[in-house]
Amino acid sequence: MKQIIDINSWNRKEHFYFFSKLDDPFWGITTTVDFTKIYLLSKELEKPFFLYSIHFLLKCINDIDAFKLRIEGENVVKYDKINISPTIGREDGTFGFAFFEYSTDFNIFMQNAEKEINRVKNSTGLSFSENTGRKDLIRYSALPWFAFSDMKHADSIRTGDSVPKISTGKLIQEKKKYNLPISISAHHGLTDGRDAALLIQKMILIDSYFLKKIVNKIKPHKAKGAPISAGYW
Repeated sequence: MKQIIDINSWNRKEHFYFFSKLDDPFWGITTTVDFTKIYLLSKELEKPFFLYSIHFLLKCINDIDAFKLRIEGENVVKYDKINISPTIGREDGTFGFAFFEYSTDFNIFMQNAEKEINRVKNSTGLSFSENTGRKDLIRYSALPWFAFSDMKHADSIRTGDSVPKISTGKLIQEKKKYNLPISISAHHGLTDGRDAALLIQKMILIDSYFLKKIVNKIKPHKAKGAPISAGYW
């Protein structure tokens, strides 16, 4: 479901029109986020960190309206729910695009995600589907081999693309902490640095009560050798 934003009464009207006219309206930031609790919780619950971290990321994204906004033709729309399209690596060194539908229930999310992972791993090429081209998602890729401090995302500027892109790198262990490099790229007509800051704050300021509720709801599941990074290669 989605709703059309009334641009004329929107407080971002001038921002939207100004940045939409630029040759490259996308902006981005790269930083590291403390993922210690998420990593340790995924280990405790025997969940693949790849899927567990993506689910947590989606929960944070769905709490911020700016990351639900998309440009469709002459309209700006806000989706009720945002999903994710991650890259999935194959043994031959190639990758394909998957579609993970967001569900607040991690078990449902994981079951559907594992089906998509299997689909991509047993296909060739980019594995496009009717869902990977949707706009109610985040484009996500992982670089599990190394940490990074900067990144340039590929953008479809001339096609009017407005879908945010997020990438993560290898977890950086510093004593008892695990920091995750993350790069966020988004359309400046729809989002600002403040929105990225809100997203990062949500990832950092994890409510212990929320974590306890999640622990009580999730069934144990043996991780299938997923690497210690948000990448499925």
